[in-house]
Amino acid sequence: MSVIKTKMPLLARHEGTWAGTYRFITPQMKLLDQYDFRINVKFPDDGKGGLTYRQESFYTWADGRTRELAFEGVYAGNGVVFTGRIAGSIKELDDRTLYTHFWFDDQPGVDVCEAIQLAANNKDRARTWHWFKDGKLFQLTLVDERRLA
Repeated sequence: MSVIKTKMPLLARHEGTWAGTYRFITPQMKLLDQYDFRINVKFPDDGKGGLTYRQESFYTWADGRTRELAFEGVYAGNGVVFTGRIAGSIKELDDRTLYTHFWFDDQPGVDVCEAIQLAANNKDRARTWHWFKDGKLFQLTLVDERRLA
């Protein structure tokens, strides 16, 4: 059984396919970018301390552009640690809130604090990202999504 399913019950409830919209805004509420997405969240476990989190992300803009990315992590301590395109971690705060703090390898000086709330129906969730550059808030990301499978 996946270590996530035994050690992080809230995160385990996020397993599956999700779809929704990302909206990037300034602190003054000006829309910077918006696109739709579908993600697949999986919890592989090789039983040897290897990969325990995998998220496959598929993004689509209104103008037809697309992008595919994968994010992976391992269980360590009391959360998941990410390496690769992003570095950071995800932890459970309570029975409905995950907290993620991460950095992008291609954006020096930028870090992101994300809160993920799972609705009681386990079919809807919301995410809010706070983006900081050299310690100053410069944008937010608002994500609304629903479980497809």
